[in-house]
Amino acid sequence: MKTKFDGYWIWLFSGEKPNYEITGKYLFFCEDKDKLIEIATNEIENHGFHEAKVNVNLLEGQTEHVLCLYYNDDSRKHELAERNKQEYGVKYRYWKSDLATLQGQYSKEFLDKLKKTDRRYFTKPKLKRLKTRKSTPKKVQARKRAKRIRQDA
Repeated sequence: MKTKFDGYWIWLFSGEKPNYEITGKYLFFCEDKDKLIEIATNEIENHGFHEAKVNVNLLEGQTEHVLCLYYNDDSRKHELAERNKQEYGVKYRYWKSDLATLQGQYSKEFLDKLKKTDRRYFTKPKLKRLKTRKSTPKKVQARKRAKRIRQDA
Protein backbone atom coordinates (compact mmCIF):
# COMPACT_ATOMS: atom_id res chain seq x y z
CA MET A 1 0.00 0.00 0.00
CA LYS A 2 1.29 3.42 -0.96
CA THR A 3 0.05 6.72 0.41
CA LYS A 4 0.55 10.32 -0.62
CA PHE A 5 -0.64 13.60 0.87
CA ASP A 6 -1.30 16.45 -1.58
CA GLY A 7 -2.12 19.14 0.99
CA TYR A 8 -5.84 18.35 1.18
CA TRP A 9 -6.31 14.64 0.40
CA ILE A 10 -4.61 11.52 1.70
CA TRP A 11 -4.37 9.27 -1.37
CA LEU A 12 -4.10 5.49 -0.93
CA PHE A 13 -2.94 3.19 -3.73
CA SER A 14 -2.65 -0.56 -4.04
CA GLY A 15 0.65 -0.34 -5.91
CA GLU A 16 -0.89 -2.23 -8.84
CA LYS A 17 -2.36 -0.60 -11.91
CA PRO A 18 -6.10 -1.36 -12.14
CA ASN A 19 -7.27 -3.40 -15.13
CA TYR A 20 -10.21 -1.01 -15.56
CA GLU A 21 -10.70 2.69 -16.26
CA ILE A 22 -11.69 4.70 -13.21
CA THR A 23 -14.87 6.62 -14.02
CA GLY A 24 -16.22 7.42 -10.56
CA LYS A 25 -16.25 6.60 -6.89
CA TYR A 26 -18.19 5.14 -4.01
CA LEU A 27 -18.67 7.67 -1.20
CA PHE A 28 -18.43 7.08 2.55
CA PHE A 29 -18.79 9.80 5.23
CA CYS A 30 -17.69 9.87 8.86
CA GLU A 31 -16.51 12.41 11.44
CA ASP A 32 -13.51 10.14 12.14
CA LYS A 33 -11.10 10.38 9.19
CA ASP A 34 -8.97 7.54 10.61
CA LYS A 35 -12.01 5.23 10.35
CA LEU A 36 -12.33 6.15 6.67
CA ILE A 37 -8.63 5.49 6.11
CA GLU A 38 -9.08 2.04 7.72
CA ILE A 39 -12.02 1.33 5.39
CA ALA A 40 -10.01 2.42 2.34
CA THR A 41 -7.07 0.28 3.42
CA ASN A 42 -9.28 -2.76 3.93
CA GLU A 43 -11.02 -2.32 0.57
CA ILE A 44 -7.70 -1.92 -1.27
CA GLU A 45 -5.86 -4.72 0.53
CA ASN A 46 -8.70 -7.27 0.71
CA HIS A 47 -11.42 -6.47 -1.82
CA GLY A 48 -9.79 -5.58 -5.13
CA PHE A 49 -9.95 -1.80 -5.14
CA HIS A 50 -6.87 0.11 -6.28
CA GLU A 51 -7.26 3.75 -5.30
CA ALA A 52 -8.95 5.92 -2.68
CA LYS A 53 -8.68 9.32 -1.04
CA VAL A 54 -9.79 10.88 2.25
CA ASN A 55 -9.87 14.60 2.99
CA VAL A 56 -7.77 15.70 5.95
CA ASN A 57 -9.29 19.14 6.52
CA LEU A 58 -12.96 19.99 6.71
CA LEU A 59 -14.55 22.84 4.81
CA GLU A 60 -16.28 25.44 6.97
CA GLY A 61 -19.69 24.09 7.98
CA GLN A 62 -18.82 20.43 7.35
CA THR A 63 -18.53 17.91 10.19
CA GLU A 64 -17.74 14.77 8.21
CA HIS A 65 -14.76 13.63 6.19
CA VAL A 66 -15.32 11.83 2.89
CA LEU A 67 -13.76 8.67 1.52
CA CYS A 68 -13.78 8.38 -2.27
CA LEU A 69 -13.21 4.76 -3.23
CA TYR A 70 -12.51 4.74 -6.96
CA TYR A 71 -13.79 2.18 -9.45
CA ASN A 72 -15.06 1.94 -13.01
CA ASP A 73 -18.81 1.54 -12.42
CA ASP A 74 -21.52 1.04 -9.80
CA SER A 75 -21.51 -2.76 -10.03
CA ARG A 76 -20.18 -3.18 -6.48
CA LYS A 77 -22.62 -0.84 -4.72
CA HIS A 78 -24.66 -3.60 -3.03
CA GLU A 79 -21.54 -5.51 -1.95
CA LEU A 80 -20.18 -2.33 -0.35
CA ALA A 81 -23.54 -1.50 1.25
CA GLU A 82 -23.61 -4.92 2.89
CA ARG A 83 -20.00 -4.68 4.07
CA ASN A 84 -20.71 -1.21 5.44
CA LYS A 85 -23.75 -2.54 7.30
CA GLN A 86 -21.87 -5.55 8.71
CA GLU A 87 -18.42 -4.05 9.37
CA TYR A 88 -18.03 -0.30 8.96
CA GLY A 89 -21.21 1.43 10.14
CA VAL A 90 -20.55 4.78 8.50
CA LYS A 91 -22.70 6.88 6.17
CA TYR A 92 -22.57 5.35 2.68
CA ARG A 93 -23.87 7.15 -0.40
CA TYR A 94 -23.26 4.57 -3.13
CA TRP A 95 -21.77 5.58 -6.51
CA LYS A 96 -21.01 8.97 -8.04
CA SER A 97 -19.55 9.31 -11.52
CA ASP A 98 -16.65 11.63 -12.23
CA LEU A 99 -18.87 13.29 -14.82
CA ALA A 100 -21.43 14.18 -12.12
CA THR A 101 -18.63 15.75 -10.09
CA LEU A 102 -17.37 17.71 -13.09
CA GLN A 103 -20.93 18.90 -13.70
CA GLY A 104 -21.09 20.27 -10.14
CA GLN A 105 -23.64 17.75 -8.84
CA TYR A 106 -23.47 17.43 -5.04
CA SER A 107 -26.00 16.42 -2.40
CA LYS A 108 -28.31 19.04 -0.92
CA GLU A 109 -27.06 18.06 2.54
CA PHE A 110 -23.46 18.89 1.56
CA LEU A 111 -24.33 22.11 -0.26
CA ASP A 112 -26.63 23.42 2.49
CA LYS A 113 -23.73 23.39 4.98
CA LEU A 114 -21.37 25.42 2.76
CA LYS A 115 -20.78 29.14 2.69
CA LYS A 116 -22.38 30.76 -0.35
CA THR A 117 -19.01 31.29 -2.07
CA ASP A 118 -18.01 27.65 -1.53
CA ARG A 119 -21.42 26.49 -2.79
CA ARG A 120 -20.93 28.48 -6.00
CA TYR A 121 -17.49 26.94 -6.47
CA PHE A 122 -18.72 23.37 -6.06
CA THR A 123 -21.83 23.71 -8.20
CA LYS A 124 -20.11 25.49 -11.08
CA PRO A 125 -19.59 22.93 -13.85
CA LYS A 126 -15.91 22.17 -14.41
CA LEU A 127 -16.53 21.41 -18.08
CA LYS A 128 -17.38 24.21 -20.50
CA ARG A 129 -19.27 21.93 -22.85
CA LEU A 130 -20.01 18.28 -22.21
CA LYS A 131 -19.32 16.03 -25.16
CA THR A 132 -20.28 12.40 -25.29
CA ARG A 133 -17.21 10.16 -25.57
CA LYS A 134 -14.87 13.09 -26.24
CA SER A 135 -12.38 14.59 -23.84
CA THR A 136 -12.43 18.30 -23.11
CA PRO A 137 -9.23 20.17 -22.22
CA LYS A 138 -10.25 20.48 -18.56
CA LYS A 139 -11.15 16.80 -18.39
CA VAL A 140 -7.80 15.91 -19.92
CA GLN A 141 -6.03 18.17 -17.39
CA ALA A 142 -7.90 16.55 -14.50
CA ARG A 143 -6.94 13.08 -15.76
CA LYS A 144 -3.30 14.16 -16.13
CA ARG A 145 -3.25 15.55 -12.56
CA ALA A 146 -4.73 12.31 -11.20
CA LYS A 147 -2.25 10.29 -13.26
CA ARG A 148 0.70 12.32 -11.87
CA ILE A 149 -0.53 11.75 -8.32
CA ARG A 150 -0.85 8.01 -9.01
CA GLN A 151 2.63 7.84 -10.56
CA ASP A 152 4.22 9.80 -7.72
CA ALA A 153 2.70 7.50 -5.11
